[in-house]
Amino acid sequence: MKILGMLEKIFLKSKEKSEEVRIDLKEIVCKPKKKLFIEKFRTTAVGTGYGNPDGSRRQDALKKVKEGNKVRLVWRKGESGSKDIIYLVNGGVGIGRELIMSNCFGRLDDKTAASVIHCLTKENIMTAARVFKITGGTQKRSKLGCILELETYHGPEEKVK
Repeated sequence: MKILGMLEKIFLKSKEKSEEVRIDLKEIVCKPKKKLFIEKFRTTAVGTGYGNPDGSRRQDALKKVKEGNKVRLVWRKGESGSKDIIYLVNGGVGIGRELIMSNCFGRLDDKTAASVIHCLTKENIMTAARVFKITGGTQKRSKLGCILELETYHGPEEKVK
């Protein structure tokens, strides 16, 4: 009976893990071209002190981030009236680069995220991000923070037939 009980625990745990909640994420990819540049602005990353949905700590991910790094903007579409979220993920941009949630070090504030999504979906304006400055990490402010520099560009023009 003990063996059967142990097998049930193993199989039930693996079944529980396979029934994880699925979250739809879309990466906002921007290939900057100087002639299509619109504006540049800075904003702070929020939520850097919290954990990620996979249980990893954002402070651990932020320790790996360097000033000047490109940041992946990953959009989580809100469901039934909830707010859209744009996660900030370290690890470079590009097709084929695996998105690992443990590399997420924060998110854009609600107002900035709403603006980025509105520009993307309604005005065909793309946004690229990079780390401008890492803050904190001192005796007075041990928790790390991040200031981002966002650049906006006109998206590619659609060819009219």
